[in-house]
Amino acid sequence: MRAFLRSFALLLSALGLYAAVVHAGSAGPPGTGRPVDVFAALDGTWQGDFVGYDATGRELYRIKARHSYRIIDDERQEATIEDTMPDGTVITGQGYNIAKREADGSLSLLCVIEKSDGDRVEHRGTVSRAPDGVQQIVWSTDKPGRLEVFRELVRRVAGRSVYTIDGFGRYGDSVTVMAGRYSKVE
Repeated sequence: MRAFLRSFALLLSALGLYAAVVHAGSAGPPGTGRPVDVFAALDGTWQGDFVGYDATGRELYRIKARHSYRIIDDERQEATIEDTMPDGTVITGQGYNIAKREADGSLSLLCVIEKSDGDRVEHRGTVSRAPDGVQQIVWSTDKPGRLEVFRELVRRVAGRSVYTIDGFGRYGDSVTVMAGRYSKVE
């Protein structure tokens, strides 16, 4: 898995997808602050497009997304999603981003979303540094038939907050590059 993550980082770098993060460092140095603060910049409602591309760069799908996040205690942020598929089907989801402080001061991150189509999304996360030195969250899952690695960050672009997701997925034998761009609406 580590070799894959290194390869994925090189892929993102080659595609020019790295950008500044304004929130991931908000959890403070190890052992300080609330663990959930690592997700603080996500609080609110976001709307935009989530696009998937095949291995040749051809667009596979474009989903209209609306995601809402709300910190509810020192370790959990509630997540609500509404994704409108290209055919008009709406898939909703409920779940949590969870951050726990480990004995060594590091953060253990987990995202769990139960979707209305029966899909259960579960990712483990790490806070890491992008090539420019700022922090980001990298999420991953590796289960039979589903391998995903993506990074999330919130940054300021032209005076507005933009929530960015860039990643890679392998579903059976299919490979998908994923990109999401959401603007804060509430």
